[in-house]
Amino acid sequence: MAILTRSGRAALAAAIKAQPLHIALGEGNPDWDTTKSGAFTFTSDTLVLPHHGLSAVSVTSPGYVPGTVDEAGNPVTPPEGTLYAAGVDYTLDAAAGTLIRLAGGAIVAGAQIHATYRVDRPAEDPAATALRAEVGRRLVEEVAFVTPDPDGGIVVPTGRYAVSTNPTQHLFVRVRFDFADAATATVREQALFVGSLTDPALPAGQRYFSAAEVEEPGILLLLQHSVPIVRQPSTRETFEFVVTF
Repeated sequence: MAILTRSGRAALAAAIKAQPLHIALGEGNPDWDTTKSGAFTFTSDTLVLPHHGLSAVSVTSPGYVPGTVDEAGNPVTPPEGTLYAAGVDYTLDAAAGTLIRLAGGAIVAGAQIHATYRVDRPAEDPAATALRAEVGRRLVEEVAFVTPDPDGGIVVPTGRYAVSTNPTQHLFVRVRFDFADAATATVREQALFVGSLTDPALPAGQRYFSAAEVEEPGILLLLQHSVPIVRQPSTRETFEFVVTF
């Protein structure tokens, strides 16, 4: 059986290193990592919420007010309204964002309910070829071969690495965005592209490019979703990755 050797992987890393690399920033979906609530009506047994990929879902009757308990956990004030129970009154498909009213439960046909839920940030899609909402990208000017090293000076979520003078299967990429790059944007996704082509009429020394200045985005090599990063003209964000081939 044929295998891809370490030296072969190092050759792949060297081929990538020789091409133009850009780290792109995107706004993603503004609903990620937010809590939503609203009133909805079961016009049929299935209720489709306006979002999907949910967690911390609470379904109640309109105007529901939780009761209070004492220090021992004993009820002091009973709740007003009804807190519906999953598996008893309804079933939830959190991924699809749908509620199904259960026969015999407390939710009657045509009932109005109040739902509160969190819209989770989705996992990165291996089939993705672009960012959801790219703001701009910056040319990578710091790229190096690295090797795993418990005492290495390069620290990323996947471990510690040291710079190698010889080609390896691990490629370290670092970009520091300038103050004006994507200023005021809220960044929720980052990506590493290889082989991007920008407008040739732009100044030769330009390093940051808006989405409109990119003629050919290239190949999406690495994708990451993150908590929202609010860019400000007074700060510079640095992004570091180790790509292993």
